[in-house]
Amino acid sequence: MKTLSLLVVTLSLTLGMQLTAQNEEAYQKAMVTAIDQFDQVKDAASLQVCKNSFERIATSYPERWLPVYYAAYLNTELVYWEMKSEQNNQRLEAAEKYLQQLEELKDADRSEVANLWGYFTMCRISLNPQTLGQELYQPTVTKFEEAMRLNPANPRPVILLAFFEQNLPPFLQSARNKAEEKKKAEELFNQEQVRDTVPYGGKDFRQMIAGAENQ
Repeated sequence: MKTLSLLVVTLSLTLGMQLTAQNEEAYQKAMVTAIDQFDQVKDAASLQVCKNSFERIATSYPERWLPVYYAAYLNTELVYWEMKSEQNNQRLEAAEKYLQQLEELKDADRSEVANLWGYFTMCRISLNPQTLGQELYQPTVTKFEEAMRLNPANPRPVILLAFFEQNLPPFLQSARNKAEEKKKAEELFNQEQVRDTVPYGGKDFRQMIAGAENQ
């Protein structure tokens, strides 16, 4: 009887390990496919399809932070791609929902979460700068600075803060050297492994970073 019980436990553990391995393999395959799809985005329609892919992964793997991150990021990004779309309020609501979900995920990279909050508030300003600029510019800067403090090697808040500040009135800009900050961001991008454990901004975003050196 004891031998039978031990066999049942052993089989259960083995089956559980196999299912875990299969689940991990399925997750990794889905993420690689979605990120490759992201790299091929050419217009808002294909970005929408890519966003939907990450949202499905986020629903299937709610304990994983990266697909939730991408769902928030691409909802925000779509607003930039279609500034006059009637769907933008819904997109920002969805992005905020995913950002709040990220806050609850203990494994989420806190620097990346803070940076994405900064990007989100920056996007809100872009839709209504006259009304929201004065209200939200400081929260935006604060989030980017928080992201840099949490991880000085994170290039995303460095470049996004530089872009954000260069569009502010001179009296609101910090003493940071914009050209030096852009160069620093490019160097940090070149040092990181973009596909494994950190968010990937897509080739267009990285081309924007490289092009910033010429501005």
